[in-house]
Amino acid sequence: MPLNILLIFLLTPSLAINLLDLCQSGIRDDGSNYVHCARKSLSEIPDFSSHRLFNLAFDELILSDNAITHIHANVFHNLRIKRLVMSGNRLKSIDKNAFRELENYLEQLTLEFDSTIVDTIPEAIKTNLANIRSLTLTGLNLRILPTNTFEYMKKLEILSLKSCNLQTIEHNAFYSIEKQLRHLYLDYNQLDNRISMIINRVITLETLSLSHNHINQYELNLVNKNLRYLDLSYNGLMKLSLTNMTNLQILNVQNNLLTSEQINGSIPNQLKELILDFNSIRIFNKNLITEKNSLETLSLQSNDFLLNNSNTFRHLHKLKRLNLARNNIKTIPKGLFKFTHSLEHLNMDRNPLFPLSIDTFSGIESSLRNISFQSCSLTSNSLPAFSRLINLERLKLQSNLLTEIKPDNFFSSMSQLIAIDLQRNQLITILSEFPSTLRELELGHNRLTILPFNNQTFKKLSQLITLDLSSNPLQCDCHIKSLYHWLLTHYQSELVPYVQWICAQPKELSGKQLGSLLEHEFQCENISIKTTTTTTTITSDYLELTTEYDKISSFNAWLKDSETAILEWSYISSPLKLIVYENNYKLPILYLNSSENYFLLEKLKSSTNYTLCLQINEQYSCRNLVTPNKQEIKFEQKVLSLSSSSSSSSSSKSNEKTLLNDIQYLIMGIACGIVFVLLILLFVVIFIIKQRHKFFHNSSKTIATDSYYQTTGSDTTQIGGSCSIEERSINGSTNHQSTITPMFYYCRSPPITNCCQEQQPYHFYHEIPFTTSSNHLNPPTCLCRPPIII
Repeated sequence: MPLNILLIFLLTPSLAINLLDLCQSGIRDDGSNYVHCARKSLSEIPDFSSHRLFNLAFDELILSDNAITHIHANVFHNLRIKRLVMSGNRLKSIDKNAFRELENYLEQLTLEFDSTIVDTIPEAIKTNLANIRSLTLTGLNLRILPTNTFEYMKKLEILSLKSCNLQTIEHNAFYSIEKQLRHLYLDYNQLDNRISMIINRVITLETLSLSHNHINQYELNLVNKNLRYLDLSYNGLMKLSLTNMTNLQILNVQNNLLTSEQINGSIPNQLKELILDFNSIRIFNKNLITEKNSLETLSLQSNDFLLNNSNTFRHLHKLKRLNLARNNIKTIPKGLFKFTHSLEHLNMDRNPLFPLSIDTFSGIESSLRNISFQSCSLTSNSLPAFSRLINLERLKLQSNLLTEIKPDNFFSSMSQLIAIDLQRNQLITILSEFPSTLRELELGHNRLTILPFNNQTFKKLSQLITLDLSSNPLQCDCHIKSLYHWLLTHYQSELVPYVQWICAQPKELSGKQLGSLLEHEFQCENISIKTTTTTTTITSDYLELTTEYDKISSFNAWLKDSETAILEWSYISSPLKLIVYENNYKLPILYLNSSENYFLLEKLKSSTNYTLCLQINEQYSCRNLVTPNKQEIKFEQKVLSLSSSSSSSSSSKSNEKTLLNDIQYLIMGIACGIVFVLLILLFVVIFIIKQRHKFFHNSSKTIATDSYYQTTGSDTTQIGGSCSIEERSINGSTNHQSTITPMFYYCRSPPITNCCQEQQPYHFYHEIPFTTSSNHLNPPTCLCRPPIII
């Protein structure tokens, strides 16, 4: 028995510790405490009462997104909870006494059921939740909501029965709560027009959401005056009556089949938000918007709404948000916004607009904060209209046809800008002047190569958080280092190599991500520039000016034919403009690709004076060309055709001459090589002859010695008695001056005698010093042939 007590004492803390590791607890800002056990793969509700380390009284228990299918009786024993959240569990059953321990404490309950199993509201919910104030049930397969379902819920204020397959609500279903229910959510069901008769009895209702049902006609004749929020979206609604809604503030009827004629009455004077998206409302009825309205938000997206009258919004003096996206609007009438002096947000996305005029936004220049003109086919000519919005904070011009930003002070005039979105345009250049308030700059999917961002730019843009340059052919040379440093310091280090800022130039870095490179890889070519005298007249034959970074060191132009000129210039990293004057008449400016250094100017006129000028910033480099007369060119072509044969023969002769020259050089090289080899062989032969002559001279001296000495070593072998080769060291003298030098010899005997027949062909021989002995005239009778050095 003591052992069992000891085991319980030891195991209980360990179980508590495991539960504490599984679930987190904390205190929110409002002072409420909670236990969070969501997404822990729980199949049962933990027994919190068995763990002494848990405080059993807390405000909220979250068990959502687990695998709990049953709520058993007494599972909440000793717990005191105000809010229980079990969404995402697909409950199959609830014991009828499951919530009895929580009856006096539970105020908010959220449950989700398995619709294939549960088709009624469980008895535990009907009878054990006397103190409940908010009830959310999802996934029930109810079909019918019967009478007096909420009979015991005397304090219920918020009821949500979303996705419960409700088709019918009986007449007295809300009878017990019709004077206290304030918020009712019946979305994603199968309700029809009969619902309006049931709702009319709930006189205290403030929020009613009936989206995603089958209500095609709705007439609200509420006795109460408290309804503030009404959502009838996604119903196929074909008729709407706006009567007896004096306090309604938000009306959402998007995604229906409403037309202007099918909306009866006027919007309530207190209505602040009207959402009419995805209907067929082309115009406003003259009585729909009264002069004394309080409308602040109006959304008319995708209605084919007509903007053919500048007085369309004449009564919307308090309007702050206007959405006119997807309406096939092509023009904005002059003075459309002259009555909407409070407008702060304007959305005109996906309208095929014609170019905007400078006074398009007249009336809202100071009030507008956010504007969106995405996918509107706008060109750079429309940009001056936006430059007048001096207090603009967010500018979205994504997916248009912008090629440049103009005027030059376009962004700097908007001192409050926080976000700029210019993605998916055709921008070649971008201005460097941005307001210091900028936090987001989106420039992805353009044609930007050179970016005017340096250390001073980023120092000014100290609040910049987001910069997108993806899908641009970036020029990754030394001028991009400031941008590279900004990337390293504003992105997580592990993400930097994967940022899709791709280099296009130089060739060795093409296709590589900027963040994956090292700083020493960003190099600029050193181009020597000579200072030249410049003039300011545009017709000068040569004019050259330089900037701090980019200098036009050379610019050439010549005629390819009568209608085409070839222009070639030195490498320039900044954007280039080509200005063409035809007989002193200025043609439209051409924007050149700075990543290339040549351009073909086509469709030139004959007998015409052209002045071709490259412009970089405010500097020019010009050339003059005169195209010839076409008749002269035809004559030259005839002459060329007549002389084609002679020219071809001369060219063949020149080719033969070149080949002969190459053969001559080859023969001369071979001859020089042969001479060099022969000289080396000659020196070798001379050296051998001298050595041979020296040897014969020394051998004659050796024969003149008095006698052959007797050997005392074993290096020689005496064969045949009198015929021997011996080794001697003059009485064993150790004098270094008489050190004997070893030499190789061979000996051959005359054929008539046996002398030296058995002698080895090679021996070590030590030369005997020369002496004056008297025996030198009596050599041995058998003498081997003089030794030969080998």
